[in-house]
Amino acid sequence: MAPPTKPVFVLVPGAAHTPSHYAYLQHLLLSEGYGVLSALLPTVGTGASITVEDDAEYVRSRMLLPVLDIENRNVVMISHSYGGMPASAAAHGLSKTERAAEGKTTSVLGQIFIAAILARGGDGKDVVAMFGGQLPPHIQIDEKENLVKCEDPKPPVFHDLPPVLADAAVLSSISQSLTSFRSPCPAATWYTEAFKGRCAYIRTVNDRAVPYEVQNMMLQGSGQEWITRDIETGHSAQLAAPESLSSIIIEIASQLEAM
Repeated sequence: MAPPTKPVFVLVPGAAHTPSHYAYLQHLLLSEGYGVLSALLPTVGTGASITVEDDAEYVRSRMLLPVLDIENRNVVMISHSYGGMPASAAAHGLSKTERAAEGKTTSVLGQIFIAAILARGGDGKDVVAMFGGQLPPHIQIDEKENLVKCEDPKPPVFHDLPPVLADAAVLSSISQSLTSFRSPCPAATWYTEAFKGRCAYIRTVNDRAVPYEVQNMMLQGSGQEWITRDIETGHSAQLAAPESLSSIIIEIASQLEAM
């Protein structure tokens, strides 16, 4: 039997999210023959001084490189919300052209962002600066515990889910290190020549956490050409419309594979 040739989706969760928030989406992707890998980011569930750079290094060393260099599989990255920052930063030197120049046959074929924060990074600015110096009102800061909290995530993040699922999603959420929001964002790769034409953004039209207008502003301000798709959900499309989201992801992945 020939080895599987489809890429592996490396899925980087958003802030305070865990892989369980993406479990059904992962199941749908697996059911279509794709590999999937997700993990809890180091900054989630701790008040330790762990930075977004630490998250990026974790994504690179424990999620991307094992698939690329040990399992010898191609990767398509998926990142949600905050996860877009460490995910994109983790992909330096891992594009198809860069890996081929090193004589390697596997690579990160492209990046798919879902309602993600698009920070160019590398300029010393942190996540708080990305929000104009003040975090959205649904995010609370606990200075004593060094945590970022959302006391009631249902209205901004899970508002369009059935009540039982919304409650379960809240129960599955974990507060995140404040340091990750106050540490400099590492340089992203979505604006590099190596990933030109290989980045996609899925806009969540009814988003109350990262509003649709803000998503469009980030895209327009990026100065890049994107593969864009819209989905009629709030911030958590993977829970509100997993089948539709899975179809969009697979369609984009097919484009990336063909490049």
